[in-house]
Amino acid sequence: MEKVSQTRQVTDEELAVEVASGSRLAFEELVCRYSPRLFHFLRRRVHTDQDIEDLIQETFLKAFRNIDRYDPEYRFSTWLYTVALRLAISHHRANRPKDLSSIPSHNPIDPEEIVTRKDRSQKIWAVAKSLHRKQYEVLWLRYMEDMAVKEIALVMNKTNVQVRVLLHRARLNLGKKLNASMRSTEIRRSGSVKHKYSFL
Repeated sequence: MEKVSQTRQVTDEELAVEVASGSRLAFEELVCRYSPRLFHFLRRRVHTDQDIEDLIQETFLKAFRNIDRYDPEYRFSTWLYTVALRLAISHHRANRPKDLSSIPSHNPIDPEEIVTRKDRSQKIWAVAKSLHRKQYEVLWLRYMEDMAVKEIALVMNKTNVQVRVLLHRARLNLGKKLNASMRSTEIRRSGSVKHKYSFL
């Protein structure tokens, strides 16, 4: 059995092969690598943190039980996200969707505070949460998980063409929402300035 320091140097695909050979340490390493990423991915589809945690645990359990079906010629992340998404779909069908207002969301970010790339990214993803679920998912898989179109197609059970169309619409709608958010912010700021100097 490999030491943790050695395990961390191998690829996800190599770890998966070790898991198939019975390595529990390799499995634990995959859990560490993917738990946070799965949490962010499932957050848009599942309503509570507890449900997300349950789905993550179920995803890893199912992956562990079916690891012999994984083909190491393909990216492990694609296979794992496919498992997670299918479980999320089943969860969604079994539970009536709640009102969107009950879904936790990040507080809006003042444009003046966006001074770093990380801050800009946070604002963009906060706005992206208001998109249609599938549009949000395709953006997340493409830009946060760096998946190719064909990999996204496998995860979302769509054709390559459908993924490209979905990506195009998602980018277009996100751009409109970002522009609207900026205009709204400018109007609020302009209004506050006008109010401040209304005595002139």
